[in-house]
Amino acid sequence: MGDDERDDLLGDEEGGSQSLRAASGGKSMLLKILVGVGGVILLIIMITGISYGVSKSVQESGYRARQDIVSAPPPPPLQTYELPSFSKTTGDAEPRFIKMTVSLGYEFDMALNNELISRRDELQHIINLVLQGKLFEDLNSMTGVLDLAEEIRANINVRLIAGNIREVFFKEFILN
Repeated sequence: MGDDERDDLLGDEEGGSQSLRAASGGKSMLLKILVGVGGVILLIIMITGISYGVSKSVQESGYRARQDIVSAPPPPPLQTYELPSFSKTTGDAEPRFIKMTVSLGYEFDMALNNELISRRDELQHIINLVLQGKLFEDLNSMTGVLDLAEEIRANINVRLIAGNIREVFFKEFILN
């Protein structure tokens, strides 16, 4: 074999290695793209799984919280002691008319019941004193009426010996 043939063989081997390198370079680029796409798909699957797990956990904890609520039976009704109607005027510069009927709610106790009956006039006096300085603005809202009921309850409970009044009910409340 001559030098020319050897050069041709070497040239073919070099050319073959170059084409082999080009083919392997193309394969490595394709491999990189496939690995990248696979990584992105894997990342999307992981994010979806994590968000599903978190949402399921939140729903289960909310469900458990709703299941933990125990509904207690309502308390027994209170005994009531009714007082006669009260008619007063407000302490405003231009007085307004107040008319109300009050019932006192308490847990049944015969001693407390007897004390309420025996101190009826005193209870009426206490309520009249509480109403004496009230202004229209004090009584013209729901919170004002609730505050009045609480004030009446507190002033009566200070005087009672046998027990306490639990609630003050207004059977009638008119404010003109």
